[in-house]
Amino acid sequence: MDDETENKINVLKKDSSGHSSIDISIVIVNYNVKEFVANLLDSLYKARNNLNIEIFVVDNASSDGSVPYLRRRFPDVIYLKNDYNLGFGKANNQAIRKAKGKYTLLINPDTLVRQDTLSVMYSHMEDNPETGASGCKILNPDGTFAPESRRSVPTPMSALWKILGLPKLFPNSRRFSAYYLGGQDEDSPGRVPVLSGAFMFFRTDVLKKAGGFDEQFFMYGEDIDLCYRTMQAGWEIDYIPDTSIIHYKGESTKKENLDYVVTFNKAMYKFFNKHYSFGYTLFFRIFILTGIILKGFISYVSALVGKLSQPITDLGILNILVIVFFVWRYEIHPANILVHYNIGFLAVNLLLSVIYLISALYYDLYGKNRFSLPAVIKSTVIAFAGVVVITFFLRDFAFSRLILMLSAMAGVVLLTGIRLFQINRSQKAPNIPGSFLERKVLLVGLSEKTPELIRKLRSRADWNYKLTGLVAQNTDYKYDEIENVPVIGDLSSIPQLVRYHQVNEIIFILPAVDYDQILRTISELRETSVYPRIVPDSMDYIVGKTNVEYLDDIPVMDVNLPYFTRWNLFVKRVLDLGLSFIMVLLLTPLLALPVIFSRKKISRLNLYMSESRRITVPLILPYSEHRWRNRYMLLLQVLAGKVSLVGSPVIPDKKPHFANVKPGLTGFRQLSENRLYHEDEKQMYELFYLQNYSVWMDLDILVKTWMYRRPTLSPIDESSN
Repeated sequence: MDDETENKINVLKKDSSGHSSIDISIVIVNYNVKEFVANLLDSLYKARNNLNIEIFVVDNASSDGSVPYLRRRFPDVIYLKNDYNLGFGKANNQAIRKAKGKYTLLINPDTLVRQDTLSVMYSHMEDNPETGASGCKILNPDGTFAPESRRSVPTPMSALWKILGLPKLFPNSRRFSAYYLGGQDEDSPGRVPVLSGAFMFFRTDVLKKAGGFDEQFFMYGEDIDLCYRTMQAGWEIDYIPDTSIIHYKGESTKKENLDYVVTFNKAMYKFFNKHYSFGYTLFFRIFILTGIILKGFISYVSALVGKLSQPITDLGILNILVIVFFVWRYEIHPANILVHYNIGFLAVNLLLSVIYLISALYYDLYGKNRFSLPAVIKSTVIAFAGVVVITFFLRDFAFSRLILMLSAMAGVVLLTGIRLFQINRSQKAPNIPGSFLERKVLLVGLSEKTPELIRKLRSRADWNYKLTGLVAQNTDYKYDEIENVPVIGDLSSIPQLVRYHQVNEIIFILPAVDYDQILRTISELRETSVYPRIVPDSMDYIVGKTNVEYLDDIPVMDVNLPYFTRWNLFVKRVLDLGLSFIMVLLLTPLLALPVIFSRKKISRLNLYMSESRRITVPLILPYSEHRWRNRYMLLLQVLAGKVSLVGSPVIPDKKPHFANVKPGLTGFRQLSENRLYHEDEKQMYELFYLQNYSVWMDLDILVKTWMYRRPTLSPIDESSN
């Protein structure tokens, strides 16, 4: 240790007796992520143990009502509210200047700490007076190690390797992965040059003497610069893997955003220019600047290509279909396509592409509706219909209507098929309309609030999930089931349960499960694809990796239910007639005679739609033994208008239904019947169907019924017994 550092340590020890009674000042900068901040604050208060802490939340002009929301829940926090977004560094500095603690923790809002995190970091700093700052192990939401937990100061060479992408190819190389300290074990403590800006535990005196963050860095690079200046002042920086945090890594700034690319790469050059430019020639500085610009350009273009891949794919499919059907229609040999498919026909392709893109933009097909099947179908139909109309009036571009019609039909099938594949290929995704596969969910934590959460989950009719089971926080649980959901194990058995039941998602219930248990469990599941989420003590939302989903909806009743509009009733009847006619036509050769010969076994079943309205349908009982014949007879009732393909449950009970809706062979409620146990839950699903009705919803229900389930007519089965 040199004399200068030893003098600093002696001064620090001398001043410590007169220091503030506050042990740790904690600084959080918030920008429109109030739910994440609420979760973080909850974990920090649980982690304070015997330490005296003060917490600053600096709000950078959030538009989501963050400050009132947080102040109601955490009144002891000190709130600093800005009128506009000052940037990460400047906002932190506002609180750093007011900090009174012996130590200051700078922490990102989208993180969670373990219950020992503050104690471990405090003790380490107390035991190592030569250390000016320290950081802990950072975990990704899936439990994997985040390499930015500790880094090196970016030198021109390490920056060059990073620009070339070599750290990803050689993550353990000390040379090519020098930026992330390649080759250093994630569980080995030691001195490091740079900490992650997500978690930086500083001596307050050191932090204030350094002047906090350099405010010329708006969003990126300020953490590297601060650590570099701390080392230049003679202080050590330590990496402490004995405790860990989860960093959700908010992804609101995407690489395809040009502002993000410019800001990030400008910050990288600012750091180089500030600390290294004096040691290099003008030519080398220009070379580094060129490399940074090139890296930013490549990142932006590659991300943009990824974003444009979907519309390019869609347009490619539609235009190829037109050419394929053109070749088929006129029996052209593939080698002669260019001879027969002239410039005039290419104009049709261009016209089709333009109209399709305009329709796609109108329906936001590549934004929030990127997985919307109705938006895909509408855009495709409008594009081909537009081409038909325009070419009809422009004779120079006349084109076969048959080719366009066949191309439109094939295009609808292929594009919707691609969307369905994209929706269902990953069960880690949040709730997306059109997902056929149920997400299998484990609820972790038993308390008096667990039944309430189960009921809230069941009330979300728009979520496609299956509650696989409950997991107790310890081995001495007293329940076999709660709200008809079985208790299938404890925390220690979660990895086995995830594999055995093929679980897609785990929801941790606070405070039944503490943050230490959550982080430990997530770390154990790092090799799986399970998607972890957390429900806070308030039970009003669920926090995932990049999104927040609210559990409570405002119970507003729409008086003009879309289901009962004349147009929707007409379209629904057309759908019933068309599909049932086709199915009856296909089944008649197979089932007509068996039904005729079973006439003596046919019973009349009364289905009550209201106290005064009754529908009588013929069925062969017991239903389960004559399932296909009964389905055939029900299809005949659909043709007659007594029953619908999609409707309310077929219940032979004088008790009226929730609404005056035709019974259906399947239905929205029927698809979820196996997880609904209370009458109010069942009514919630029927109401959701009426409030959100469209013909597309009926088609979605029919496809789900056909692909993954038999129509749910279990009440009839029960009545037959």
